[in-house]
Amino acid sequence: LSSNKILSSLIQSNKAILLQKSTLLNILESKYGIHQMNDLFTKKCPIIHASIGQHYRHSMDHIELAALVASTNTSSYSSLSKSHDNDLPLTLRYDLRVRGGTLENDVNEARKRIHSVIDIFDELHKINIIHDDNNKDENNGNDCLYSKEEKEKINEKLINQKIYASFMLSSDSNNQEIELMSSTGRELGFCAHHGIHHMAMVRVIAVHTLGLDE
Repeated sequence: LSSNKILSSLIQSNKAILLQKSTLLNILESKYGIHQMNDLFTKKCPIIHASIGQHYRHSMDHIELAALVASTNTSSYSSLSKSHDNDLPLTLRYDLRVRGGTLENDVNEARKRIHSVIDIFDELHKINIIHDDNNKDENNGNDCLYSKEEKEKINEKLINQKIYASFMLSSDSNNQEIELMSSTGRELGFCAHHGIHHMAMVRVIAVHTLGLDE
């Protein structure tokens, strides 16, 4: 696959997870109203031992971080004439996140966060993805700035841009993070895969605890 198609797939797969999250919130609001919806959002499932809000917050922590890194690296490649080979890699620290709080207990805050990250992916798509000639106006003329070959080169650099992914490998409070070399593309793929897993857990909660139809 071309770098353009790979990057487009990475963007669209993460965006699809976010749209699924948003759609479920809309269904809950339509069926139960905003006040009861917030109670259901935070209700723990006896099967999963977690709430929809907890799964949303956890997977959003990952997707948002990867989106921001991709956006930052996209900005660094805005000029083909500048060399970025010596730039220090960015680091994604997946385990430095805030558990609890409004992002998993407040539907409105969760919804705002989802749409803010959708906006990041929409901007990435607008800036990076090569469109057909008929779509140039929708892309604000962005395709006119670079040839197709130049755009492929930019996207390949973005996908392969070196970054560090930092993890804790146990729940021991004394455990230290380790940093592994990765790439922007790999982490966008990981976050989409990770998001799919958590949406599967959300489906169990929605069906078996909240009583929604499959």
